[in-house]
Amino acid sequence: MDIRLGQRVKIADLLPGAGKFSIGLKIDAPGLVIDLSCFGLDDQGKLSDDRYMTFYNQPTTPCGGVKLYTPPGDRAGFAVNLQKLSAGIARLVITASIEGEGVMSKLQSGYLRLVDEAGHEAARFSFSGADFQAERALMLAEIYRKDGVWRLSATGQGFNGGLDALVRHFGGEVAPAAEPPPPPKTVSLSKITLEKRGNTVSLEKKGGADHGEILINLNWHRPPAKKGLFGGFSGGGGVDLDLGCLVTMRDGSKGCIQALGNTFGALNRPPFVQLDGDDRTGASLGGENLRINGAHWDDLQRILVYAFIYEGVPNWSSTDAVVILRTPGQPEIEVRLDSHDDRRTCCAIALLENQGGSIKIGKEVVYFASQREMDQAYRWGLNWIEGNK
Repeated sequence: MDIRLGQRVKIADLLPGAGKFSIGLKIDAPGLVIDLSCFGLDDQGKLSDDRYMTFYNQPTTPCGGVKLYTPPGDRAGFAVNLQKLSAGIARLVITASIEGEGVMSKLQSGYLRLVDEAGHEAARFSFSGADFQAERALMLAEIYRKDGVWRLSATGQGFNGGLDALVRHFGGEVAPAAEPPPPPKTVSLSKITLEKRGNTVSLEKKGGADHGEILINLNWHRPPAKKGLFGGFSGGGGVDLDLGCLVTMRDGSKGCIQALGNTFGALNRPPFVQLDGDDRTGASLGGENLRINGAHWDDLQRILVYAFIYEGVPNWSSTDAVVILRTPGQPEIEVRLDSHDDRRTCCAIALLENQGGSIKIGKEVVYFASQREMDQAYRWGLNWIEGNK
């Protein structure tokens, strides 16, 4: 169903009996950096709790009613569960704002659509730069409750200010740049945790510079050794957890970087990705590190970060493993191995993709019997042989 600017329609007419759906977004705006957000407002139209502003640095609301999620075929979006949404939230406003220079009249095209649980499109609202002028922020659409019924409105309203102006319009506060932000009216920029498989975040280049060195760190806990029947200590379930990645270059060349087989990569020549070393115990405070030469990010197409158990009985839950991605001038990205499958020894953790020079990072945490099986699932196309350290 195509929705016109200003049109209002009941959600139940689009998605009969459904309280769960996705919002897919795509905006073509060459040269512009667009931030997308969802504001959860009270019945006065105010952001009474900043935790209900869902955006790249706060990927879910406390109730779980709104989460960052990109439906297949879209570039960004949100997963919505109206049944989970806090009773104090009466309106969801989907917004777009420009980071840096530019105005919304420079947009080429864009759309917002509703997608049901089966992945079918239920409604679409299209727009372009011709609909706007010098605005730097937009309220694209609203999902609001009236007389107990949820409705969708194609708003298309512009603001001359950017994201700060939107936050203030909805009654929130923006912390001064020179001062630490006072809680609870600000959102921490120090770390982003990708909570669920499919959650993504994009890191844009700052000021036209390259990304700098991108560090991917794996850290985990080795369970303590157990005392044997005749004195001394046995391994007690300890594991040798290794970090690795599959790499595809922009020119189509592919490779694997891991300690097994001594394929440690290289930082200043292809593939511009290097594994620092091999922590055989998990006792190292630094864990294991992959480094990506951000000056050559444009030479890379995608990287699949994974971990595998080289020695020890699979016991993922005991490792408490976590991967942290650090990029200069950007918040840390955290991915925890918070689901476990002790029947398998390999876990695909995160997928990094080059999207127009930005780094799109998505949580995977999917388990496989081997790297070969993981390769086949992600259609990488490498030839695998037995290796050793």
